[in-house]
Amino acid sequence: MTPIDPAGIRRILIRVNNWIGDVVMISPAVRALRAHYRGARIAILAKSWVLDTLRGDPVYDDLIEYDSGGRHRGLRGRLRLAADLRRERFDLAVLFQKAFDAAALAFLAGVRHRVGYATDRRALLLTRALPPPPADTHHVEAFLGIARALGCPIEDPYPSFHLTAGDRERAAALLAEAGLAVYAPLVAFHPGASKEPRAWHPDRFAELGRRLVAARGGRVILLGSAAEQDLLRRIADGLPPGRALVPAPGLSIKVSGGILERCHLFVGNDSGPMHVAAALGVPMVGIFGPGTPRRTGPIPARARVVTVGGDYPCSPCRQDFFRECPPSPAGKPFCLEEVGVEDVERAALDLLQRPRQAVL
Repeated sequence: MTPIDPAGIRRILIRVNNWIGDVVMISPAVRALRAHYRGARIAILAKSWVLDTLRGDPVYDDLIEYDSGGRHRGLRGRLRLAADLRRERFDLAVLFQKAFDAAALAFLAGVRHRVGYATDRRALLLTRALPPPPADTHHVEAFLGIARALGCPIEDPYPSFHLTAGDRERAAALLAEAGLAVYAPLVAFHPGASKEPRAWHPDRFAELGRRLVAARGGRVILLGSAAEQDLLRRIADGLPPGRALVPAPGLSIKVSGGILERCHLFVGNDSGPMHVAAALGVPMVGIFGPGTPRRTGPIPARARVVTVGGDYPCSPCRQDFFRECPPSPAGKPFCLEEVGVEDVERAALDLLQRPRQAVL
């Protein structure tokens, strides 16, 4: 495929994926695009719930909200969005999001070059329909494949997560207010997941917390969304008094990232915060069940990472719970059910043998 000459590209539209983890894994490819198309103005189109993940990053110039639940809802809303995009006169659309909808919007917006994988029956809407990568390709490498097809040199293949000085200051203030600034180790738990059957048992997180506190002291910080507050408090109640912090609801992903950056260990499910922690260089244990680290495991540049579970022949499954496999008696997929507390504890204690220095 002949690369698109950067000299003819003035405005680029990048359609990112709809999950925080994917947005983090896209970051090396976006950086490569920024470096290759130096003279172009780059806009990122993203669904509302991943906007905070992107805000403030200097790799792009404009951030466009795709408000699929409001202004851009339904066919009429999508046509409204396409009309808005058409007025921007984009020369190149880079479609990391693999759905038909992404290609249709770029087509209706009149973007001259529309590049992405030939998935979801959208090849005719693309000017450069790339053959999808092999099924076991890691997501980071799949995203980089699009950048390579555009002729972009890949100098740094590792995901990143941008934090501002303000994000770090708010995180430090929160920890200081909670009296945690002087404690080591600080261990962050993220017990939530995009779908409940993907999440390790809350009682196992609590048991793990008790064991880590008994072995190494320190404190446990429980991170999650406002909707997960009951889950977080249930786990905190299972830890010794005064050993767990549940931040107030409404903590942004950026301030959560600032907290993670100051932690000595992260333990969490296959989820967006896992990728944020890895991008920030936090030593971590990622717990996998229906997903597989072969495709979505964390890829850190600076931290030691251990993944537990996630190596079943059927993984990654389509996660249509529970039509393709029966649940365990506890209501979890068996692939996740078989990840024991001892497995995660062993990995966590090994990582804590060489704790990282907290960010000052």
